[in-house]
Amino acid sequence: MEGPRSARIDEFNQVIDLINNVFRITRNQKPTMQYEFPYLLNEKNINNMIVIKEDNKIVADVNYLKQNIVVQGANIIAASIGAVCTNSEYRGRRYSSKILDKVEEQMKSEGIDVVLISGTRDLYRRRMCSMVKSHYKYEITPNNEHIDFEIKEYEEEHLNKMIQLYNLNSTRYLRTYEEFKELLDSATIPWGTFSYKKYVITKQDEVIGYLIIRVIDDDKKYGQVIEAYGDSNTIYMALRKLAYDLQLENVCHYVHIKEYNNQFDKYDKRELDCQQGTLKIINFEKFMKDLNTYFIQYVRKDILDKTMFTKEGEGYLIQFEDEKVIIDNVESLNKLIFQGNTEKIKYINECSNIKKFIETVFPIPFVWSANLNYQ
Repeated sequence: MEGPRSARIDEFNQVIDLINNVFRITRNQKPTMQYEFPYLLNEKNINNMIVIKEDNKIVADVNYLKQNIVVQGANIIAASIGAVCTNSEYRGRRYSSKILDKVEEQMKSEGIDVVLISGTRDLYRRRMCSMVKSHYKYEITPNNEHIDFEIKEYEEEHLNKMIQLYNLNSTRYLRTYEEFKELLDSATIPWGTFSYKKYVITKQDEVIGYLIIRVIDDDKKYGQVIEAYGDSNTIYMALRKLAYDLQLENVCHYVHIKEYNNQFDKYDKRELDCQQGTLKIINFEKFMKDLNTYFIQYVRKDILDKTMFTKEGEGYLIQFEDEKVIIDNVESLNKLIFQGNTEKIKYINECSNIKKFIETVFPIPFVWSANLNYQ
């Protein structure tokens, strides 16, 4: 066995062949993974494509991509893990776990704050990657009601206005113009039972919103919103109309519980649901430092200056003057910061200042990870 190590340029095509074989070809689908995930599966990202080689061939692979996320003015460094796979003849040897050990070590050295993983399987849960309930799931049913705006299919001339609308969100992935344009194309490549619809909403010829919807045609035909930006009431009515026009049973739309401007006043069904996939905090102390710009908008500076965040062995310490609370493990930490769950936090009720701090800033507002940046 050779590795885990970064793939070499001359091995790039072998890695892509392995990924396509596992995720597409064996499922009788076209080998399109490199086109669907152009930043994750790219020669420029070769150092973050970590492989094991055996019998003179690539037999296992884990890939990650660094991305910047703005959280109400605070810039954090996230990494998304995707296309984790092993050649069927080499499974059961813990190759993926060995590669993930290497990946986490590499992420820590690169200063990555949090990792977002596309899957929820035991491989990730054993590593204390957590599912967090942080989003409302809205189910919108079809309705052919009158609307006072137009819904048009996306054309490239709409791109600049869509970017402006997207950037009005205080919490979002940072995208260059080129990334936004390419992701609109690559993240909407049809595969399996998935197809995609891209729309803009206009009023008096002005773009006032946009919608990207995945249409799933399995036993039933329904939709999932990939991205939707604009006035929430307008988005709601547009989704009802599109569900009717596309003959969908319903459309699901996920909105973070702290994304107040984008909550629907009207809805057919709403329930608290999990963020897509799993996540894990990689660098606790750096993550808290990077969130300082967010914290200071809600907490007095003199209090924040005295609040310390320290990793101690397998635990995590938050301290304010004589008050201390201990988070025993990274899974509890994930749940605290991204879900606001304080049930397993020791001594919290005895630490009034820290409790107030936690209840004020956590859960942090966060992106829906399965949007266009899902890589």
